[in-house]
Amino acid sequence: MIAVLLLVALGGLMHAAGTFSSSAATSGTLLAFGYLLLVAYFAGRLLARVGLPRLTGYLLAGVISGPFVLELVTTSMTGKLRIVNDVATCILGLVAGAELSFDRVRPIMRTIRAAMVFAVIGSMLVLVGLLFAMRPLLPIFDGVPLLESFAICAVVAVALTPQSPAIVLAMLSETRSDGTLSQLVLAMVVVADLVVVIIYSIVAAIGSALLGSGVDVGATALGVGWELLGSIAFGIAIGMLIGLFLRMVKTGAPLFALMVCVVVAEIGGRIHLDPMIVMLAAGIWLENVSRADASELVHDFEAAQLPVFLVWFALAGMRLDIYQLWVLIIPVTLIVVARATSLYLGMRVASALTQAPPTVAKYAWIGLVPQAGLSLALIVVIQSTFPTFGTFAAVLLLSVLGVNQVISPVLLRIALVRSGEAGRKRAQDFAEHSRADSSVDTASPPRDQA
Repeated sequence: MIAVLLLVALGGLMHAAGTFSSSAATSGTLLAFGYLLLVAYFAGRLLARVGLPRLTGYLLAGVISGPFVLELVTTSMTGKLRIVNDVATCILGLVAGAELSFDRVRPIMRTIRAAMVFAVIGSMLVLVGLLFAMRPLLPIFDGVPLLESFAICAVVAVALTPQSPAIVLAMLSETRSDGTLSQLVLAMVVVADLVVVIIYSIVAAIGSALLGSGVDVGATALGVGWELLGSIAFGIAIGMLIGLFLRMVKTGAPLFALMVCVVVAEIGGRIHLDPMIVMLAAGIWLENVSRADASELVHDFEAAQLPVFLVWFALAGMRLDIYQLWVLIIPVTLIVVARATSLYLGMRVASALTQAPPTVAKYAWIGLVPQAGLSLALIVVIQSTFPTFGTFAAVLLLSVLGVNQVISPVLLRIALVRSGEAGRKRAQDFAEHSRADSSVDTASPPRDQA
């Protein structure tokens, strides 16, 4: 009850403060940051008391506070908080990469490869067929010939496929999960995003030629290749730099790594590099190649990143336009169900062919359901590359992404708890507010098992 009263009080104070502060001013932006920090924190605690993930509370806080519901945080404020989103993306990438150990992933590589074929690429094919069948429900296909319609379906279907290392890592941290399933899911979402980038570059180039959008196919392929391979190369260099600092200086490593994240977030987009892939590559290098011990750095990041991620997930929730979602409720529902079903069936086939453990066969598909960073990047690319249908496609993609963001943390938490891997990790996570607060997670294992 106290948490509810605090949320109502914060909303009232934010509304009152908004009447005195221009949303475009620096004061309005700082006010928005502080408000989101507090409201996401208390919303997370409130949902934890009823056995739901804190992450869902952060997202719902953003949905309700955002420009499409109460408008306590306006669109202009959200834009000025972009640096928070970008830095958080870099931190997530670095931590996720540092969590991926080649030694632990190697025994399950056959399952990962099979999952890419049957679950990820398989879901793309299912979504192409579904979108083609739903043409009467979507106005972008009015008067469009069959071949061009198929090209539009292919582009949108690939953009619907990406996963979310950010949400997966957040839930692994919140539930303190570790084990075969946790390692597999984290590795799969990282590899899956790389697969999606490669396939999208091919599909977009072919679609541009068929739709006559005037895009240079060679330049498009080169640009996507630079964004992928250039990001990996730049990330390895960043990993070498951080590793050198860890070996030579030893103190102040978290502050140095945070500074690197800020620099990458600022310049990554300007030179057409993906900050998430850059820092993923850096983290993987630190964990598997560098002679430096990055475990303490990762631990410090996990213990200190709560404020940034509270705002990051709240900002993610603000992208869900509930009015557009209501208008597109039928096609969005069909897409969400078809995507999840195809991922489930694909993972079952992949697990059967590679004789994966029962927990992997039963629960691993849930880790492929969340969507975030890469999906948003592809939405921007589609809007600029395909102006004829890009705007409507962006609305559809954002609606599907928003639904998956709200639903998937709940499903993933259930899967991690039932698999028996929740509570195995001792490291402090960014979603853990206090020891007393952890006790309200009724579905989690007892603390003496953690």
